[in-house]
Amino acid sequence: MHIVKLIAIGSVVALASCQFGTRGSELPAAQRPGGAPATLEVSSGRYFGELIAVQDDGVVISGGKIMFAPFTAIKIFSLDMMGRDYRVGRGELPNAEKLARLRAVSHFPQGLTPDIRRRLLAFLGQTEILSVQ
Repeated sequence: MHIVKLIAIGSVVALASCQFGTRGSELPAAQRPGGAPATLEVSSGRYFGELIAVQDDGVVISGGKIMFAPFTAIKIFSLDMMGRDYRVGRGELPNAEKLARLRAVSHFPQGLTPDIRRRLLAFLGQTEILSVQ
């Protein structure tokens, strides 16, 4: 009987834990189409735009032009209204968990396939993604 009570209590705790914490639908980026609004600062300047994709070595944003910033060049990268868990600071190489979190709120969480890249660049009249340092 003691084991049945422990299982019952464990089940209640497990079910209750699903009701607490942030849900994906509650994130500001989930309230609008596309990716999350981003601020990117590198040595060449400060850029504002939409988080398009997250690669293992940097981020791709669109602020009128499609730009790539390697993590090694980033002074600060943040997503508007998303908090510290969605920020990358100077010299930070995000771990797999943070990369996954950032990808989840990007416009293309699956990444930029060659076809998506080609169409996106054509739409904006670019031949290549600009690299910002």
